Amino acid sequence: MLVNDARFKKSNPETVAALMEFLRPNIHIAYTLDELVEALADRDVDVSADVLESLLGSLEYGGRIVSKEVDGVTHYQYRKVLGFMPMKKFK
Repeated sequence: MLVNDARFKKSNPETVAALMEFLRPNIHIAYTLDELVEALADRDVDVSADVLESLLGSLEYGGRIVSKEVDGVTHYQYRKVLGFMPMKKFK
């Protein structure tokens, strides 16, 4: 998904930190977008569903979370990294 410059600059490090602090201890639970917006609101982080969805897409692309569609609804879950895996060289 393409993100324009204005949407890119909207996400701030505090939102990412709060999201990861919420997801990390709950590694075995997957959450919907609405559940994550509510969980962040409980932590006094004001983020819209559109901005959070874009942020989740970036985190998924970076390998920090995984998403899966269950019963027609996308769920997001923290992805535990077991160790360092270097990038592959492309020839």
